[in-house]
Amino acid sequence: MIRIINGANRNDFPQEIAAMHRLRKRVFHDLLKWDVIVEGDREIDHYDDANPVYILSYSPEGLLRGSLRLLPTLGPNMLDDTFPILLGGRPEIRSAAIWESSRFCIEPEISQDRASNQVTIAAAELMCGVGELGLALGLSDIVTVTDVFLERMFRRMGCPGERIAEPHKIGSVHAVAVAWAVTPDLLARMKAVAEIEGPVLAEPLAIERARAA
Repeated sequence: MIRIINGANRNDFPQEIAAMHRLRKRVFHDLLKWDVIVEGDREIDHYDDANPVYILSYSPEGLLRGSLRLLPTLGPNMLDDTFPILLGGRPEIRSAAIWESSRFCIEPEISQDRASNQVTIAAAELMCGVGELGLALGLSDIVTVTDVFLERMFRRMGCPGERIAEPHKIGSVHAVAVAWAVTPDLLARMKAVAEIEGPVLAEPLAIERARAA
């Protein structure tokens, strides 16, 4: 199940947001050893102040198993403002139809929870949630800064994307910027690979409110 949290309903989900930041700290700081900002038991950066949309994946029992963050590229975003080297000299990406996905993470204790085709269930559900939301909002593309390991995982999920430029080593990570076209065919392919039937968004109304501040 996918839940969308944004500026319109953020105050309704303080515990869910806190759990997401704790998950990010466990994944990015504790496990991956990235150079990220930690406040107590939570990972939070200034892009969390830019009115993002959060996409959270929950197990049937209601436990958080993964999350990611979406930001319109017309405003602050990691690719243009923090990692422009990954654009390979190309112009900044600033478009109302292109949003950026960042802070993609899966609960380490359930990372091996896979479908019969070995696709991680929570990861596939998150990507399908992005696809459903992107289609509802009329987006043309999703861009992301990721590492080459996750890039391979996206390919296994039926979502190969297109490199914007060549990878660069940033700290201990071989990072790369990737773009996906938001299309019904891509969403259908991801769902077929992950053996997901029907919509993944828990609340259809959340689609209509996703742009709300």
